[in-house]
Amino acid sequence: MVTTLSRLRAGMWVGVIMNTDPSTSRVVVADDADPKAAAYVNRYVATLDPHPGQAPTSGLSQRVIESGRPLLVPQMPFEEYLSNVTSAGREWFASQPPPPNFEVPMVGVLMVPMRAGGAVIGTLAVFDRSPTQLLTEKDVEWVQAVADRTALALENAQLHSAAIDRLERLTALQGAVYAITASQDLRLTLDVLLEQLLARLRIDAADVLLLDGDGNLFIAASTGFQSTSMPDHRFPVVPELLQRSFPSQRVDTMAELGRRGQSSRRPLFAREGFEAYRSVPLLARNNLLGVLEVFHRSALEPDQEWIGFLDAMAATAAVAIDHAAMSASAVRDGGEHERQARRPAPDFSRGEREVLKLLVEGHTNKQIAATVHRTENTIKFHVRQIRQKIGAGNRTEVARKATQEGWV
Repeated sequence: MVTTLSRLRAGMWVGVIMNTDPSTSRVVVADDADPKAAAYVNRYVATLDPHPGQAPTSGLSQRVIESGRPLLVPQMPFEEYLSNVTSAGREWFASQPPPPNFEVPMVGVLMVPMRAGGAVIGTLAVFDRSPTQLLTEKDVEWVQAVADRTALALENAQLHSAAIDRLERLTALQGAVYAITASQDLRLTLDVLLEQLLARLRIDAADVLLLDGDGNLFIAASTGFQSTSMPDHRFPVVPELLQRSFPSQRVDTMAELGRRGQSSRRPLFAREGFEAYRSVPLLARNNLLGVLEVFHRSALEPDQEWIGFLDAMAATAAVAIDHAAMSASAVRDGGEHERQARRPAPDFSRGEREVLKLLVEGHTNKQIAATVHRTENTIKFHVRQIRQKIGAGNRTEVARKATQEGWV
């Protein structure tokens, strides 16, 4: 947009859009008639924040955002213009040689608020270094109209993007629930959940920590880490995790992990280059099962939907872990119950055991006789004895009971 405007009306055009955190903004600079000047200012903006095109919301832009009114100064001394930047900015301008014709005695300034839905979301400005073509109130009218239309278009684009994100996150949650019901492999289920987190939250890495038998946390699943193998660190549970009201926690510095008894992990995180971290306790039926952690190699600006999705995925992970634990317990209890429910085998003779095995396999008396090298009458006698000891009325019932009770 600012590039097109600089072609329509000569000057350096600057668009400023506030981020979710209004203390920082996205900044775009263009000057079609003097691209070197635009590049010079863009280099300055790059020094203000490690993220490309981003800068603190300050100076004239902050003044217009707070007032909600246009600012028009047809002629402002260049030194006064520079006084609106920070002291660090003035030092930068003093240390970096400007391109030809950048510094002029006077500069015209027109800055208007970008308004959408009754709120100011940023500013649109033109800085005119021409000594002849002064900015006027007529320029305020059409620049304000452009700014408001742009703001509306940006808001619609953000709403559309948010709707798509919401749908994708809902689909991801449904997929996670399906993974729980379709797989008995907890590790596979957790891997699916973590991959969905990386894709939908646009983060770099995530892991799940579970409690071991000694009450320590260990890494059960992870994704997005550059290290080929994750160390088997184990560390105690901090008291905060045991509190019901423990919310999603953001740690501003990785050094904070040392307070949580995880200082052994700091070298790993330093190699990974993580800057942002958030953890969510995994709770099921008021019991702590573990922790879900997400990492990013630059600052995060999570909104409420981002945090809500993270919490929902944490709850889903807790359900998966609890489901796996209950399934394992049911298998153990079922096996024990089955062992307890089985009747002891009757006191079969060696010959009867041989005949019973072959009878269960479906052989006839004649086939059994040929296999064990006995007469058919002897086999009939053994079968009759087996039926009496089991209490079965026929051969089929003999085979069914012997199989159920595990006698063969």
